[in-house]
Formats: sequence, structure tokens, C-alpha cells
Amino acid sequence: MMRLVFALLITAALPKSLAAEEINIDFSQTKVGKLPDDFSTGFLGKDDPRNPAKWQITETKTPSSLAKENSGDSNLANHFALKQTSSSFSRVGSPICLFEGEEFRDVDYTVRVRIDGGAFKQLAGIMFRAKDSENFHALLIDAIEKKVMLIKVDEGKQVNSWNTIKELSIGKNEWHALRVVFKSNQFSCFHNGANINAGSFSDSEQSKGKVGFITFRDTTASFAQPKITYKPRIILAQRLIDSIKTQWERVEDVQIFARATEDEPLKVVGALDAAKVGQPASEVTQGVLETTQFGYAKEKKTVTVTAPVRDRNGEPVAAVKVKMRRFRGQTQKASIVRTMPIVKHIESRMRDAKDLFN
Repeated sequence: MMRLVFALLITAALPKSLAAEEINIDFSQTKVGKLPDDFSTGFLGKDDPRNPAKWQITETKTPSSLAKENSGDSNLANHFALKQTSSSFSRVGSPICLFEGEEFRDVDYTVRVRIDGGAFKQLAGIMFRAKDSENFHALLIDAIEKKVMLIKVDEGKQVNSWNTIKELSIGKNEWHALRVVFKSNQFSCFHNGANINAGSFSDSEQSKGKVGFITFRDTTASFAQPKITYKPRIILAQRLIDSIKTQWERVEDVQIFARATEDEPLKVVGALDAAKVGQPASEVTQGVLETTQFGYAKEKKTVTVTAPVRDRNGEPVAAVKVKMRRFRGQTQKASIVRTMPIVKHIESRMRDAKDLFN
């Protein structure tokens, strides 16, 4: 099974909210000839049924993970790469391979790409902000035309494209570094460390998506050292937790419970203690949602109230559990009254339970 190596990139000068995470995809954890578990394959157009596209791990000479983006074929060593190995003149379209680990909004995505063959086409590259095989952006190298291309595909049709005007040094059987930096609706593209557009492009229609690899027609190509640096997406439920802690100082713990679909169990989707996220709801919490009655527990210095949370139609769709420091003589009724502003705060930010996951 493929192993993902996660490295937390954070300095003492940065608050946690600004921390970025890095995913280095290690192809050596997958057997040669197999597709890594966290990847899926697709096709834009029509494949050749007699010789369909085939994505698999191969052992080959690749640049070091520490090599500079413009290092080319220097300092190569035996390692592992993901390769589209099938070449067919009858193929009309593009083999696609997507990383299913996560969808990304703001991302810095770098991959080594090598065109291995192709008589009709020698065109391959990286995909980003991909919804599926028919909706994506791609940054490509063309070893025949000696240029770098940027394309956008919408509902299976290429709707926008840009390419370098002058001829570049792009050859077959040579490693190239492709990189895209996407922030909000702006993105910049790089080839071997050089900004190929001397600025940035803009596209606000597809705000998030998967990353992956793509080849064209009879092109065979290899991909190595994928690195994804991104800011983790914080769902509404967790953002609400952070705002509750800021506005209500006497709150010691708070958890929001919800389910993305009716078939899923009720679970923690936001919590002050991140380790609790994903834990199943207790019978008491499930009962609060089913009966709309409040849960209540009293300790020496604190009280815990579990309350139903309603959607815009007034239907109970989630629950919140609030532990707060209590005042002397505070009654159960007073505890519920103190909890209601937190409930209203959550309800004011959501239309239904699905919003808590966005």
C-alpha cells in the first residue's frame, strides 16, 4: 500500500491557523506494475479498447527529491515513478490519473515529468483543481512543439488555453519540473523553476479540486516526486468552534455533532479538542437530537448542556455539547438559558447539516 509522508511546515512566528501541510507521495511503497491505492484512473475522450491506457509504478532513474527544479537529468538515481505505459494510435483523448487523497483550494503542486514516447503526440503534464476527468486545469509540456501549455477543460471540452510563444528546451526522455501555485482565484505556472507567464492567471469558476497527471493520445510518460503543499481546509463546524471559544470565555469544552447524510452515524464534526473529531455520539447526544430534549450534567465547578441544533426549516439536524464553568447556585434552567446564545450562533450560520461540512 502506498504510504503518504506528511510533514508539518510551521515556524514559531506563525499561528496555527496559518500552518501549511506538505504531502510527499512515495511511490516506492507500491509494488512495481501496480497503481497506488490513493489514485484513480479515468479518460477524457475515447480510449482504445484493444490497448487501453495503463498507469503503473515502474523503477527508473529519477531526480533526487532534494534536487532543484532546474536540475534536469543531473544526479539521477534508481527510484520509482508512476507511468502511463500504453501507446496507441487509435486512442482519441487523454488518459488521466487523479490523487483521491483530498481536494485542495490553495495549493503549491510540483511534479517531475518525463515524456517517454509517442509518435503522434508527446504531450503530458499535471492536473489541478480537477472535479473529474471532464472538468479540470492542466499544465503540460510538449516535446514536439517545444512549448509549455496551460489548458482548461469544462464538461469535456477545452474552453481555454495558453502556450509559450518561443521555442523552449523540451526534449523526450528528459526530466522536467512542472509547478502550479494556486491561491484563491489566482494561479501561477512554472517550468523548471521559471515562471512561464511572468505573472498569474485568474479563474474563479472551479474553487477547489483534485490534483493528478495526464497524457495525450499515444504519449507515454513518467511522473516522479509529487509534492503538494497546501493549507488544510477548515469546515464550518470547526470554524464555529473557534468563534465560540473566543466569544464565550467561560466555555471549557464544546463539541458539534452532525451527519453528512441520513445513513451515516451521528459523530463529532467540530471540537475544541481535535482528537475528539470523528468520535461517535453517545446515546445521550443521539437522544437529544431524536427527542429535542436538552441533556444536562452537573459537576462540582462545571455544567454540561447538550442541545439540539435546528436547520432553517426548524428541523433538528445537529447537536451541540457545551461544558462551561458554572456560577454558584446556577440551576438547570439557567444553564440551558446560557447555552441558547451558542445554539443560535450555530443556527445563524447554517441552512442545513451539510453546511457544517463546508
